[in-house]
Amino acid sequence: MNLTDEQLRIVQHSHGHARVSAVAGSGKTTTMVERIGHLLKADVAAGQILILMFNRSARDAFAQSMQEKLSYLDRALPEVRTFHSFGLRLVNSFAKKGELPQHRLVTEDYIQERIARKVANEVFRDTQDDDGYLTGDDIEEFLTFVDQVKATVRGPKKVFNEQDFAPRLSFFPEAYLRFEEVRIKERIRFYSDLIHEPLMAMLDSDELSSWVANRVEHIIVDEYQDINECQEQLVKIVAGTRAQVMVVGDVDQCIYEWRGAKPEYITTRFATDFKNPTNYQLSYTFRYGHQLSLAANHLIANNRKRDKKLCVSHESTGQTLLSCVEEEGGKAVQLEIKKWLSSGRQLSEAAVLVRLFAQTVPVELALLEADVAYRIEGGADVFSCSEILALMGYLNLGYGTFSEGSVENQQKQLEAMFSQPHLGIRKDELQDLASTVLADMHRGREILIGWCDSDVPLFIRKRFREAADIWNWLSLNGRSGMAGPFLKKLVEKLKLYEFYHSFSARSATAENRVKTCEALIAFAMNHNLSISGLIDKLDELQREKNGEHEDTLLITSIHRAKGLEWPLVIIPGLEEGSFPFYGDREKDGNLEDERRLFYVAMTRGIEKVVCLHPVDAQLKRNISGNLSKVPPGMLRASRFLYEANIGLSVGLGDSINKQGNGEGLVADEVIIAENYLQALGLKTGLSQKKMSPAPVKESVDSEKLQQPVYLGIGDMSEGLMVFHPAFGPGTVVAIQDKRQGRFTVLFEEHGEMVLLAAYARLELLAV
Repeated sequence: MNLTDEQLRIVQHSHGHARVSAVAGSGKTTTMVERIGHLLKADVAAGQILILMFNRSARDAFAQSMQEKLSYLDRALPEVRTFHSFGLRLVNSFAKKGELPQHRLVTEDYIQERIARKVANEVFRDTQDDDGYLTGDDIEEFLTFVDQVKATVRGPKKVFNEQDFAPRLSFFPEAYLRFEEVRIKERIRFYSDLIHEPLMAMLDSDELSSWVANRVEHIIVDEYQDINECQEQLVKIVAGTRAQVMVVGDVDQCIYEWRGAKPEYITTRFATDFKNPTNYQLSYTFRYGHQLSLAANHLIANNRKRDKKLCVSHESTGQTLLSCVEEEGGKAVQLEIKKWLSSGRQLSEAAVLVRLFAQTVPVELALLEADVAYRIEGGADVFSCSEILALMGYLNLGYGTFSEGSVENQQKQLEAMFSQPHLGIRKDELQDLASTVLADMHRGREILIGWCDSDVPLFIRKRFREAADIWNWLSLNGRSGMAGPFLKKLVEKLKLYEFYHSFSARSATAENRVKTCEALIAFAMNHNLSISGLIDKLDELQREKNGEHEDTLLITSIHRAKGLEWPLVIIPGLEEGSFPFYGDREKDGNLEDERRLFYVAMTRGIEKVVCLHPVDAQLKRNISGNLSKVPPGMLRASRFLYEANIGLSVGLGDSINKQGNGEGLVADEVIIAENYLQALGLKTGLSQKKMSPAPVKESVDSEKLQQPVYLGIGDMSEGLMVFHPAFGPGTVVAIQDKRQGRFTVLFEEHGEMVLLAAYARLELLAV
């Protein structure tokens, strides 16, 4: 097998610990398999090599690759283990020694959920005010919290304080302790205990740690950027003073911090725990071409928590086309897929990767209109998610078409309506209420009013009255009019967005729900549909969705896409505030997390990557001018598209593909591009723009000079030529109200728009 010099150095690593920093698509599996072959040839026994992976699919794929490539050795191969299977082995050994109790391993999720629901509700009632309740999402979030605690050696209070949980979930640490009491009493353990329990036992007992340590000569850990604290300490104990540890990973793909992974485990802490490691790099990608490598390098260079490596496309790698396309209501995905299919390609060769599953709603509706078959992995489709079910239920109820659907769907819609906003009753009670109302829809309002007796808390009775009022409002207002304005008014009357933000465990969850609703409203507005028209359209699309298809387009989250690749990758929703999503603006690391996530999304592509973003004239200007700086002030398109220096990346990548070196290209920042050319053995043909700063008066605060000067209403006059960051150049054609700051601009590409000076962010257009 032909290995690169970088790969060969890793395979032949002679002594001591080693850290391998590998870019996406760098052939690290091949390298690690060859490393194992090298050790076996050096007469290292298979049983002296411990190989650890993070999940079964990775373990199985690695074991198969090892079997295929090393079978010629005609000798036993090392066993490949997941961290959890290795932990189970320790649990069983410790139980035999009497160091851990003989508990039964439970793999059924419903048992863990049953305990979580019971203890969370008990502690919540003991510690919270009456005006509250726990939703299914809260229980799911609590289960995530339990796993987070068991990924560390810290206590539940510290873990809670480190996370972005809503304040109303402050009972989680106490509920965790109650959860553990019940688990131990029932003599069971779950997957998350398989590493946490034996590790805590070893940390409490030097004798037990010594019994486990120094049993193997070599430890190899793949995807080390995904390691959490418990796993990292487990490796440290097992290695002892004997084992040579080699870890492989890419800090730029550390996207599971919510599971306990942290960039510093691979960048700094490894060298602290495993002294004097040799550092290697796998800098060549065999997946994608120069355009994408350059864009990925420009993007991720903005992160501080990383190692300074450069991703370079190998000479054997084909071209990858990178493009930015303005999206409007999911139509851009539809058009890209049509072009893909017309070129003779398959839907199964493409993937749509989203930051939030709410971003799939406009995409799904557009694909259904175009009769493009798709499947969603990791989230509910547009007709199954609770937000859309609730809004469709309200629409049908108001228009009088509720009884036209299947009984099963009517029940689902009622349950969604009664939980958004939530009536504050238990799940089984809510289901009973929906069944009762469904049996006598004409008396729905009366049933809601009479459902609660005097023993029910006042806040719940108030919610039932509000639900009854909505029922009445729908009967008076839901039979005519346009669907978009009607849905906006409905959301306002329900105080639905306030509910999502108040009762979602995390800000990202709340934002996902809000954007799901907004996507349906935008669909109704963009199609200019009446209430009846929207109902008919959704029914039609749902019937199309239920058909059987062999070839389908995958829609999934970026988190689920890690480790995978497709010829065509489409990334929608690249809007500032959505991606990056600012869940907690006070945490500096949040933006770096989001940037790594976009890096992972981009680097899934092989032949073509399409980035979809809202209309943004400033981004167009940056791309056409090879500018890399993120402009000050509010942005429409994601800052990541600015940071990726798309114009220069595409231009230079195209030049390299044509055996050039960027001759004639001019950009404001060329350091990364020149380093890339140097890595390819090419002299630079790039020129750097001389950015002459404006003269600074001593009396003026230099920080203020960095901010753009936006025009106020007093600056406006008819005929004034202006520039808007989203809509581009235009001309002021009318001043409507100076007191309110309202005026009209005729934009060259978008026609007339009425704007408010306080929010328009207009600049004077230089002629």
